[in-house]
Amino acid sequence: MLTLYKVTSKMTEQLHQLIQDIRSKSQQLAEKLRVERAQHEVLQGEINRLNEQLLAEQAHISDLKHEIAALNVSLDEAQNKVVEVPVVSKGRDDAQIDALVKEIEYCIEQLKQG
Repeated sequence: MLTLYKVTSKMTEQLHQLIQDIRSKSQQLAEKLRVERAQHEVLQGEINRLNEQLLAEQAHISDLKHEIAALNVSLDEAQNKVVEVPVVSKGRDDAQIDALVKEIEYCIEQLKQG
C-alpha cells in the first residue's frame, strides 16, 4: 500500500507540474497574443492614416489636373486672339517704333504666361 501511495503521490506531483507547465505556457501565449493585438492596432491605425493621406493627395492631383486644363484653355484662347497693332504714322522715328515693338512683345509674353 505504501508503494501505491508513493506511485500515486509521484503521479500527482507530475500532474501538478504538468498543469503548472501548461498554465505557464498558456500565460506566455496570452501575453504574446496581447502584444500582437496591440501591434496590430498600431499598424491598422497607420494604414488608416496613410489611406486618408492617399485620398487627400489624389484629390489634390485631381484639382491640379482641372487647373491645368483650365490654364490650357486660357492659353489656347490667348494664342488665338488677334493682336491689333496700331498703324505707325510715317512721322515716327526708329526709337518710337522700337518702343512699340518691345511693348507688343511684352504683351504677347504676358498672354503666354497668363
